[in-house]
Amino acid sequence: DGQYLRASDPAYEQVLDSLAMVARHTPVHLLEALRKWRESESPKGANDASTFQRKLAVECIFCSACIRFVECCPQEGLTEKLWIGLEDFVFDWLINKDRVVSQTEYPSLVDLRGLLLDLVAQLLGALSRIRFSSVTERFFMELNARRIDTSVARSETLSIINGMRYLKLGVTTIGALNASTSFVAKANPLNRIPPKRKTELHHALCNMLSSILAPLADGGKSHWPPLGVEPALTLWYVAVTRIGGQLMHWMEKQSKHITVGCPLVTLLLCLGDPHDFNSNFGPHMEHLYKLLREKNYRSMALDCLHRVVRFYLNVYADHQPKNRVWDYLHSVTSQLLAFLKKGSLTQDLQHDKLVEFCVTIAESNLDFAMNHMILELLRIDSLSEAKVIGLRALLAVVISPSGRRVSSDMFHGDDVHFSATSSLRGSIASLWSSSVSASPRNSYSMQSASPVSSDAGITGHDISQYIPKVKHAIGFNFEGMPQHLLECTG
Repeated sequence: DGQYLRASDPAYEQVLDSLAMVARHTPVHLLEALRKWRESESPKGANDASTFQRKLAVECIFCSACIRFVECCPQEGLTEKLWIGLEDFVFDWLINKDRVVSQTEYPSLVDLRGLLLDLVAQLLGALSRIRFSSVTERFFMELNARRIDTSVARSETLSIINGMRYLKLGVTTIGALNASTSFVAKANPLNRIPPKRKTELHHALCNMLSSILAPLADGGKSHWPPLGVEPALTLWYVAVTRIGGQLMHWMEKQSKHITVGCPLVTLLLCLGDPHDFNSNFGPHMEHLYKLLREKNYRSMALDCLHRVVRFYLNVYADHQPKNRVWDYLHSVTSQLLAFLKKGSLTQDLQHDKLVEFCVTIAESNLDFAMNHMILELLRIDSLSEAKVIGLRALLAVVISPSGRRVSSDMFHGDDVHFSATSSLRGSIASLWSSSVSASPRNSYSMQSASPVSSDAGITGHDISQYIPKVKHAIGFNFEGMPQHLLECTG
């Protein structure tokens, strides 16, 4: 019906899953069937909003199916011509999106077009898993073809760059890591100097590289560096260190680059030489503390700080003296609490990030997270916003299975999300009850929220030993609280 913007439909997802299974066995016939379906369903004739709406919806469905197809199809399952056809589909949309559906002529279709372009970028990312060289060569070829500066060429260039944000870098084999190193070096944002509007291009490339590198830095416990690829790893370290140094100088010259440059520098530091990371981890945190003082940089600096601390805890902390780890954790938590008490962290997303900090630290050192951050947030003389953050963090730690990253998305249900600017209405008891009440929209049930193993095998943190301190911190008597809530809190 053309109404593609809707919540995920289980039946629709089941169809896509079925197509993925078919792709493993008869990929050529399936791709041909998908292409015929796309051709038959795409509307012909009038160029009006309803026609374009249906066209975009058909393209979204086709693209979603192709993503599943590519994820499951073996590389040898298609001919080179068919693979190139899928790449052509991706780049044609990135290059010609304004010619097909202009967002100025059809403003009502902006969201649907945006959804399609995101799916196109995801398809490009899926293709890059098995056709990395082909996709990246096409990317640089398209950029080089638009070196002559015109408004059209500039718009197409930015669209192509944005479409690469889900590119998958291979690091598990020497060949894959060498190819990834070559791409990152060539994609160095400062390599390209257009005659006009340099900042726009440089910022787009910074955002692209940050999106591409983020999955490597956020991979979890002991995931980096990859093993068995040492010769290639040395070249990787050289490349990322060189880019990081150039970006630092670039940001020092003009502060307008900090917002996009600092996240990329943080990622390059994480993924660089271990000796360089350990030497620069402390100074980099100090630099981020300074940026936290600037209102315009605050959210960005908070994101960077969380990323670099999480990376340190996942990759290096287990191999360092406990007192050094404690010093780093004390440094970051004291800074965060100080900024919160000053009223510098006022946005909902900033409060969400503080909750993530608590969960991240708890995954590595539950005792530190409870005693030096969560209980500090819950203290009676804390700001009301701090108490809310503390309760949310406590809930998140309880229901977060060890080693599993909890994002701020889990707090967006009506029953578990609290406005960072709202006052603490009612008693602590009612706040606690609402924060742990089950919501049909919440992906975590009360059963899985229990620190005791659930039927699904998910185990959260046992905070029972901290309950007396929690009770004292929030000045609340737990007597009379329903049993299932007591169980939820350990």
